[in-house]
Amino acid sequence: MTKHGSNPLIGATQLKNAKRILYMSHLALGDYVYQGVFLQQLAATYPHLKIDIWFDDCREQQKSWHGGRNQILGQWLESESHIGHIYPNPDSEQQRQQQIQDAQQRNYDLVFFIATTRSERFCHYARLIAGDRCAVGAYALSALQRWQHKETIAALDAGIKVRKSTRFDHISDFYRHHFHALVAMDAPNQAFQHLQVPKPYLDALQQSDELNNFVFINHLSTTEKRDWQLAQVFECITNLHQKQPTLRFVINAPNEQLAQLQQEVQDNEQLKGIDISTFSAKQHFYELPAMISRARLVISVETAIMHLAASLNVPALALIRAKAHQWRPLGPGEILVGGKRVDSISAQTVTDKALALLAKA
Repeated sequence: MTKHGSNPLIGATQLKNAKRILYMSHLALGDYVYQGVFLQQLAATYPHLKIDIWFDDCREQQKSWHGGRNQILGQWLESESHIGHIYPNPDSEQQRQQQIQDAQQRNYDLVFFIATTRSERFCHYARLIAGDRCAVGAYALSALQRWQHKETIAALDAGIKVRKSTRFDHISDFYRHHFHALVAMDAPNQAFQHLQVPKPYLDALQQSDELNNFVFINHLSTTEKRDWQLAQVFECITNLHQKQPTLRFVINAPNEQLAQLQQEVQDNEQLKGIDISTFSAKQHFYELPAMISRARLVISVETAIMHLAASLNVPALALIRAKAHQWRPLGPGEILVGGKRVDSISAQTVTDKALALLAKA
C-alpha cells in the first residue's frame, strides 16, 4: 500500500514497542554526513532501540570502489555508539543472500528504507527481511516502474514516493523530509553530522611538524565528470606557492593510485622546491578526518571530503558541477561552480579564491 499525508509511516507507539530496527539505504560517506544526524536523533529519541544499517546499494554487478567504501564507511559506522550491526556491499549475489538470511534471523521489529535508485530491490529485500513484521520505505519509481513492480510495492506495509531532490534547496532538506515522513522522531538541531575525531588519530598527527600550514587537495571522485585534472592541481599549487612560499600541500588519492601520484609529483620539474606530500587513509577511516582537521584550507571536488570538512568546521573550497547544487557543503568556505564538468573550473580561478580564503584563516 502507499500512504500519503503528514503522519509518519512508523508511529511513536511502534517505535516505543520495538526492540530492533533496520535502516536501509545506498550510503556513501557524503550521504552519511546528512543522514547520520537523523539516525543519531532517532537513537536519542528512542534510546532503547538497537539500530542496524544496511548500506548494500543492491547493484547487480559489484563496482571497483565497493571494497574501499565497505572499509571506510564500515569503520565510521562501527565507531558510532548508537549503530549496531552493518550490512556492506557484498562480493557476490550469494553473499547478498547470506546477508538477507542473517538479517532475517535478527528478527527486526521494523524495517525502513530510503532508496533513490534500484528502489524495487529495496522494496523486495525489506519485505524479505521483515517477514511478517513492519516494512516501509520511500522509493523512487516512475509510473511505469510502479506498475511493473506493483506486487512488490503492495507487499510493503506502507510506502511513499520519493520526492525529487531538485525540489529541495539542499540534500539535507531532502533527507529531513523523507525521514520525518517515515518515522516519528524529534527534529535534530543541526543539518548535518558534526564529526568528532578520536584522540589517538589526532595525536598521531601532532607528532609531525611537517603537517602545519598546509592546503589539503582532493581532485578525484568516482566519475570523470566530477574530477579535476592533475595538471590543474599542479598549476594551482605552483600559483599558490608563488604567492605564499611557506605554504605546504597535501594531495589526497585512493590508496591504489598513491604510488603513481607520488611519482608524478616527483617527476614534475615545476614542483621542485615546493613542499608537497601525498596521502591516503591506509588503516582506518579516521586517518582522513584527522588529516583534514589539521588543514588551513581544503580544496575538493564534489566528493565526501568537502562534506567531511564541513563536519569538522574546516574552511573548504568546493569545486562542483551546476547540477550538484543541492550537494554543496554547508560548512565554512566557498563554492566554485563549473558547467557539466568540474574541470571546466580553471586553476587560476581556484588559486584566486583559495588565496582569499587563506587570507581569512
